[in-house]
Amino acid sequence: MKKLICATAFTVILASNAPATIAGGAMQNANIPHLVGSAATPNKARFQGATHHFKVHVQGRALSEIAIDLPEDVKMRGPIEVKNQSGQKIESQVSVNNRKATVVFAQPVAPDTTISIALRGIYTPGYSRNWGYALAGKVEGINAEIPLGTVLIQTY
Repeated sequence: MKKLICATAFTVILASNAPATIAGGAMQNANIPHLVGSAATPNKARFQGATHHFKVHVQGRALSEIAIDLPEDVKMRGPIEVKNQSGQKIESQVSVNNRKATVVFAQPVAPDTTISIALRGIYTPGYSRNWGYALAGKVEGINAEIPLGTVLIQTY
């Protein structure tokens, strides 16, 4: 019985670490743009006008456009700012249509660049929650949008 309990505990520990290991290792070696981080500033749920930001690591082919699906109950009243890993602003054209924001870069973002996207002036209902922003991108040489994943922004 003791061996069964130990084996079960060991299996649970391994299983709980697997998603982080897979995401950390596999995506770093992927040849497509992928998400690397997200946060809210400030992350207080009752604060209105917060900034929700996330980072995308561009790999493989240059990234020409990003589409952001805004979650229900989230209103964006500020601009969207895009910067590279050096903090330099990346020129882009932003349009918001219903619940979808589209960022079209003036020049495609080169591979091996990490971009930071800041959604300013975010208004929420004021309760703690994980807000999910679905992202898709267009890369050079491919006409279709490629899903990049879902950014989770947690507010307390």
